Amino acid sequence: MITPIRVLSYFHAGILFEIAKRAARISVKDPDCSIISIMFSVSALEAFINESVELARLVPTSDRQKVVDGYSAVMSELEERKEALLIKFHMGLLVFSGSTWDEGTQPFQDFKLLVTTRNNIVHMKADRWETRLTPRGPEPRCLDQYPKFIGALQQRKLVKLGDTPESESWLVLIRNKRVASWACETAAKITEKFVETVPDGYYKQSLKQHVFHGKRRR
Repeated sequence: MITPIRVLSYFHAGILFEIAKRAARISVKDPDCSIISIMFSVSALEAFINESVELARLVPTSDRQKVVDGYSAVMSELEERKEALLIKFHMGLLVFSGSTWDEGTQPFQDFKLLVTTRNNIVHMKADRWETRLTPRGPEPRCLDQYPKFIGALQQRKLVKLGDTPESESWLVLIRNKRVASWACETAAKITEKFVETVPDGYYKQSLKQHVFHGKRRR
């Protein structure tokens, strides 16, 4: 006699994103929480793309689509290789739409910047810079003395040099509500845009339930 097997799948991307959003709300009073928003927004996106593969496997036989099966196979191979998050989204879009993300447009530009910011936190190095001493004291740190991603954040008016008189460290500079909210909104936009490329059918309807909702939907 064959013993029946029950298979359960838990999906955690939404939980990770809610942590990022709660941290963004708290960051008004506790700027350190902006770092949590950055970290968990990216973690939520990684969970979203990985869990999208499991959702593809759960599609009933009668509702299966070749393109979705192909997506599952490609993404499983990428996960086996431990490919980077940006590559996974590029390849996912390629399978569904025939082209990768346009790196010169939004929301991919913000997505790439968010991942870069998060990676610089994860792989933290000493933030060394030099300044000239004048009779009035040391000169303030210039933008070109910061990592390039700080310049991109400033262009978006998410950080402002001189906002943190206690320190001129880039890590202290990104500790603010604006960056936290931007991280969450970027993650939400990426999931929305990704699902838009998926062909209509059972899988798309299932995936829609896992899309992140930023403050616009609150």
